Amino acid sequence: MVDTTREKLIREASDVYAQPNDAISVAAFAFDIALYATGVVTAVLGQVWWLKIIGAVVAGTATSTLFILGHDAAHKSLVTSGKANAGLARIAFLPCLHNYTLWVIQHNRLHHQFTNVRGLNSFSPLSVTEYRSLPRWRRIVERCYRSVPGFGLYYLFERWWKDKYFPRRSTPAAKRVPAWLDFALLGLWVAVSWTGLVALAIWDRQPSPALAIVWGFVVPFAVWNTLMGLTAYLQHTNPRLPWFRSQSEARADRSQGELATHVIYPLWYDLLSHNIMLHAPHHVNPRIPWFRLRAAQKQLHALLGDAAVVEQMTMKYVLRLTRTCQLYDYDSRQWLDFAGRPTTLPAASVARCGSLAPAS
Repeated sequence: MVDTTREKLIREASDVYAQPNDAISVAAFAFDIALYATGVVTAVLGQVWWLKIIGAVVAGTATSTLFILGHDAAHKSLVTSGKANAGLARIAFLPCLHNYTLWVIQHNRLHHQFTNVRGLNSFSPLSVTEYRSLPRWRRIVERCYRSVPGFGLYYLFERWWKDKYFPRRSTPAAKRVPAWLDFALLGLWVAVSWTGLVALAIWDRQPSPALAIVWGFVVPFAVWNTLMGLTAYLQHTNPRLPWFRSQSEARADRSQGELATHVIYPLWYDLLSHNIMLHAPHHVNPRIPWFRLRAAQKQLHALLGDAAVVEQMTMKYVLRLTRTCQLYDYDSRQWLDFAGRPTTLPAASVARCGSLAPAS
């Protein structure tokens, strides 16, 4: 059961960190744009294949870091002005082709109602019954999605294409016009950016215009999806993190701060990725800007104690997750493999103790 007194204390303590700083955020925004542009130009104009790959990876990484700043802006936590936040979010979402209006609907209004609720979160696990009712080809897809090569494919098809690019019938009527306008903005971006890539190729007389688009847009977009898929998977997938059928189930069992993993990356990666893996305090208070998450995470650890879920990022850890966290029994709240065999103890038998790595 949730300790409501402690939960209230955690929420109140997080308020001190919910303070944006325009100078810091604008500087980070400018750096990310410069990094993205540098990566794209290098990917297109590089004279050897390995330089093109480096440029494309840099551009894809910068697409991710711009997205993170756009994510903060959509929460109105990047800068102090509400209108500036909306404008910066739309700009930051251009390279990753995210529709600002649809993102606010899917992420802010649905996902942030409560996390680890089936259907409101990326990588919501299927039950055995749901998995076995799928046609064979779809079961193969599900196995792919929950493997290292499939993380990016999952985000590309199941999150971006379905929910975050263009409006659908399910889009609330009041939001369809702004969503279509944001989709038009993305279309304009594609037209302008592809024209620029073709112009670069013609100016340099190599590569061909088609290859310029591949190196300057397609490959960075693939890198971005891979990074985003891995990030979403790691943030809420862990043997100690339960999943729920409904918000009421979740609210009765855990606080928001207990339902996200703090995955410890090297400091340079946290700085580059704007602390995206310091994720638990963001669910406690989405108004905490990226540069205050480390201090907020440290305080949250102190308040949660052994209930905090902390892991060291290694490939061994990721592979362990893919073997352990495949299907889920929502009754006993335990993870299963694709054969339906338990890989963890039922949640009622698991003591909330001992993070698997020390907090930092």
